[in-house]
Amino acid sequence: MVNIHRETLDFFRWLAERLNPINTMASRYITWTVPQLKKELIQRDASTHGRKTDLIERLESYDRNKNFLPPPVLLPEPLDVNWPSTGFQQLKPDHQGLLPVVTRDQTEAYFLHRLAGDNDSARNIKAIKNGELLYDSKRILACSVLIENEIFFTGIVSAAMKNKVTYNYKLRLEKQSGDILSSHCECPAGKGPNVTCKHLAAVIVMLEKFIGLGELTGIEQTCTESLMMFNKPKTSQKGSPVKVENLSRKRKSENILDDPRPEKTKNMEGFEDRVLNILVNYTAKSSANIAYRYLFKRADLKSAFHDHDYLTLPFTEYWVGEAIKVNDLEIKKIEVATGRRLTRNGLGRGHGD
Repeated sequence: MVNIHRETLDFFRWLAERLNPINTMASRYITWTVPQLKKELIQRDASTHGRKTDLIERLESYDRNKNFLPPPVLLPEPLDVNWPSTGFQQLKPDHQGLLPVVTRDQTEAYFLHRLAGDNDSARNIKAIKNGELLYDSKRILACSVLIENEIFFTGIVSAAMKNKVTYNYKLRLEKQSGDILSSHCECPAGKGPNVTCKHLAAVIVMLEKFIGLGELTGIEQTCTESLMMFNKPKTSQKGSPVKVENLSRKRKSENILDDPRPEKTKNMEGFEDRVLNILVNYTAKSSANIAYRYLFKRADLKSAFHDHDYLTLPFTEYWVGEAIKVNDLEIKKIEVATGRRLTRNGLGRGHGD
């Protein structure tokens, strides 16, 4: 009878555990208060409505399903690529003969079956078409190259829809065959040692056309690469220069270049000589520096000596004699002027006084 009674109690205890909404898994929440249960649910971003039994069931469900979070994605460790940081040169037409040929077959093979650590086929052939659009729109802002045992490229590519957003890229090629060994881009789709984004595709398309055809037009030119053109005339002028009087004017004025003298005084014989004599005599007496006198040639003493061969003495002696000829009035003026100058300088009397 005792054994039957124990078996009956065990059965009812087992049945109660099955029928009770709060099972043994939730036993640790039974002693919790309602505020404690709600606080735990808030930390798990769960609803806090309902009675205490509902809160305990909700926590139990979150425990069974690991808070309804997806399983973590374990990515393979990226390959350690030793990217050089110095020695790069701007890509120029001179580098065309130093680079290996990069064909479209190599590009498609890389984008279809990239050398990834997970051995998955990328099949990212659409990125090549998007890269061609980026190349045509000149979104490649810069490209530098370093040639060693392997060929390294680095530069900047602008985003497709945002002009102010740019991404730095890196590319490594095999020196002999031109195969793509590794790559990197700062865009969200370009992380890892093997990239298949459209920004890298634009760079590879640019290398294909540069190495094969010598075209380097896909890279945006800076403001200092092209020479100034605004200071060059659109058309070259041929022929003799136009005279001032023949220049076209917007406002037709009167003949401002006409000679205002009457007709009878124009082209008179000896008129220029008469004006020259008047000018020389006036400047000799007044010592005035008139700009008009520079229009005439300077006097030549040697020629004047031959012109005045009728004189008894040489012309130079007459010229010097006239220059040193001083009368009594001029002597007194000179003595007064020099005396005042000596007094002003403190040299009143000398040893000869």
